[in-house]
Amino acid sequence: MNLLPLLPAVALRWLRKITLHYARRMDGERLLARSRRGAVRAVMQAAVHSAAYRTLLQEQQIEPSTLDAQTELASLPVLTKANTFERFTLAQLARPLPAQEIADVLTSSGRSGRSFGFRLTARAQHETSWFDIDLGLQDMFKVDQHTTLLVNCLPMGVVFNSRAVTVANVSVREDMACAILRDLGPRFAQTLLCTDPLFIRRLLDEAHVAGVDWKALNTSVIVGEEVLVEAQRDYIAARLGIDLDHDPHRIIGSSFGAGELGLNLLFETRDTIRMRRAMRTQPQVAQLLSGTTDGTSAPSIFCFNPLRCHVEVLNPGPDGFGELCFTMLDTQAIIALPRYVSGDLGKLVNQQEVTQAARLAGSARPWLPVVAVKGRIKDRLVGLPSVECIKELIYADHGIADQLTGAFRINQDDRGGVKLTLQANSERAAQDPGLHTQLLTLARKQLSVPVDLELLAPLTFPYRPLLDFERKFSYLAPTAS
Repeated sequence: MNLLPLLPAVALRWLRKITLHYARRMDGERLLARSRRGAVRAVMQAAVHSAAYRTLLQEQQIEPSTLDAQTELASLPVLTKANTFERFTLAQLARPLPAQEIADVLTSSGRSGRSFGFRLTARAQHETSWFDIDLGLQDMFKVDQHTTLLVNCLPMGVVFNSRAVTVANVSVREDMACAILRDLGPRFAQTLLCTDPLFIRRLLDEAHVAGVDWKALNTSVIVGEEVLVEAQRDYIAARLGIDLDHDPHRIIGSSFGAGELGLNLLFETRDTIRMRRAMRTQPQVAQLLSGTTDGTSAPSIFCFNPLRCHVEVLNPGPDGFGELCFTMLDTQAIIALPRYVSGDLGKLVNQQEVTQAARLAGSARPWLPVVAVKGRIKDRLVGLPSVECIKELIYADHGIADQLTGAFRINQDDRGGVKLTLQANSERAAQDPGLHTQLLTLARKQLSVPVDLELLAPLTFPYRPLLDFERKFSYLAPTAS
């Protein structure tokens, strides 16, 4: 029997303190070695409980019975949504478990348009899932020392459970979120807002009308669902009144997850944020973390918990970037997906590079392993500007950003030219020739390819229903991606 759910609050605070204290003292290389061993154990469990995984092993001429602690991960199948959820039934993928023992179901975003991946959580695991969340919140925001209200505005059924903070799961209802923050928020020492880069635009506008005082609420923001570029971070911080380079408490952070694997697989810390921001002005920091001295479109710099997941980079190029591959280390997972690729471009940064970069950036060295992430591979096509480059463009000038929703579509015409369609936040902005000229000037300055730029009113923009924040937005035309 797991006694964790029975512990009183004071015991949980002590347990979080001790856990973080000893974790910070662990040697990084030893942590990674434990992670590799844990990944092999997860593979062996998958071979026992998943008929689908046994089939994939046998198709690669690997007998499941031959797997042992010496098995090389690189010799094993690479899993994708296509060769798992699009090929096998859930009964073939999952370990045998009575239906009444399934406590929670979370799907992937369905962004591909063909299928969904699933993560099923058993009741025994669900009853203690909050502990990892609370551990991360304590490490980042010291929630055991400061009463905290967390308002979760993530879409697609993503919810949080916590024993350390008060949680309001409101999804994409900006009016509900602002009412809770305005009326309940002042009772807490700090407030946290979890959302995505598009919805926060709607929420910030609603908060202005509703009279939400972000400074008085001591609000920090964690953004998920897609890559947060530094120009966006600057913009959000300006709207919330946060001095990113000097405020010791409030932050704008980013988190990376996958529905079929888990939330918050990769996450920023105060130190990785400082390091990434330094990449823009210090070429040596950019070189250490990304393999290039150009820090104008810097990759996200994340940490990960190597005792929760093992991270590999497949087929890395000369700069060290390749496809990110995850193995969750939970040997009790209902659907085990060892060596599952996310479709994102990343690089594992070694400890020596991290130490040097942190010193140059004036930050402490992160105590967890570091991975640099550029974003989705399918969103980085030859001849087209990356999605992240366009985000940097539209948020570079806050006055311009105020007049846009943040949604855009990149198309390639029959002649190979690039067309960029932007959604204005009002009919008036869409018809403003001065705004169009400003955007063209920025595009010529920041993009390496010429673009044909179109600015459309909210209801005229054909690529995204005005009120639909429940789906991941596709910035690239299907024919391009």
